[in-house]
Amino acid sequence: MTQTAPDDPDKNEVSAEPLVTLLAVGDGYWLYKGVEYLKDMVMAQGAYPFKVRCYVFEDSFEMNRFVTESGEGTNWRINPDIVERIRNENQLIELSPFDD
Repeated sequence: MTQTAPDDPDKNEVSAEPLVTLLAVGDGYWLYKGVEYLKDMVMAQGAYPFKVRCYVFEDSFEMNRFVTESGEGTNWRINPDIVERIRNENQLIELSPFDD
């Protein structure tokens, strides 16, 4: 699927990076990048649908180390039902943070 540039719906540009990145530990999900697209993702409107990257961690210590080392991230917790909807729509890319 190609992603359209959110600021120009007539452009058919492929986004190299997913617009939103989540972090996951067990059944918990947090927004890491893409706060400007949070509402669109949650409400399934606007720029959505778009691919959402989700880094899956073994435990919270591993996730905290990743966030601390990157110096990025937000405190937004994402409802697991929203992530499940994104997964069911085949928009979720789940991978290890060490795969990039």
